Amino acid sequence: MKRYAVRVFYEGKGYYGYQRQLEKRTIEGTIIQALEEIKYINSPEENNFRSASRTDKDVNAIGNVFSFNSEKNIILEELNSVLPKDKTIACWGYSEVEMDFSPKYSMWKKYWYIISKEFLETNSSMTVDKIKAVSSLFRGEHDFSLFCRKDHRKTTRKLDKLIVIEQENRIILEFLANSFLWEQIRRITSYILNFDTLSKELQNTKKLLQTQTSVNALNLEPASPKQLVLVEHFYENLNWLISKRTKESILKKFETEILKLKQRENLVNSAHKFFFDLG
Repeated sequence: MKRYAVRVFYEGKGYYGYQRQLEKRTIEGTIIQALEEIKYINSPEENNFRSASRTDKDVNAIGNVFSFNSEKNIILEELNSVLPKDKTIACWGYSEVEMDFSPKYSMWKKYWYIISKEFLETNSSMTVDKIKAVSSLFRGEHDFSLFCRKDHRKTTRKLDKLIVIEQENRIILEFLANSFLWEQIRRITSYILNFDTLSKELQNTKKLLQTQTSVNALNLEPASPKQLVLVEHFYENLNWLISKRTKESILKKFETEILKLKQRENLVNSAHKFFFDLG
């Protein structure tokens, strides 16, 4: 018996989020069905199937991670052959890991929020320089209670990195942290894009990030999930074996999409950058 960690790309569109749900098409449910079909696992419970992140509906990923135990040696091309033919899900790398490995406990997670300059010009009065200035205020440890959808977790988090990457036709907000709260990235992004329209009180970002603040709510809708990309979970000392064929297939898919849907937000440049950085 071996345990594998697998890096998976997916398009969120057309799925009811990542987490498996009864009678709904989800990313995780589709992956489990494929693993069962080719006898890699008997069931998620028996083979200790685990996922790193459960992204919301319409959120995309370049490098989410899942793991499972199997008697069979993994072959990515075999696994991809039983995943959707439209290549909305593709497994492109794997590593053999210790039996107690859980993908949930990565050292850090990286997300990109992709904004076309056309969208920025049409829907926001914020310039790139203003976006950089406001973004810098979120770095470090703060109470993000006004910038998340609250659940049972504490709202104090350390945001290690929030930078603005400029590309020819878009900007990317790059977020890096050990953990994120529910809708945290989308709510921060919405605040940044709407900053110029806010009252002076709500433009006091440092005050909003304090535990003791007189502001109860921002009353801003989270930014659309369609431009949010889970880029990577990072783990120390894992040797990832990457499928060149699958990597090229992912890039080709998005090169086709950008020609067909010029106005649609897409991931092609971001995928290129990520895989270029891998070498």
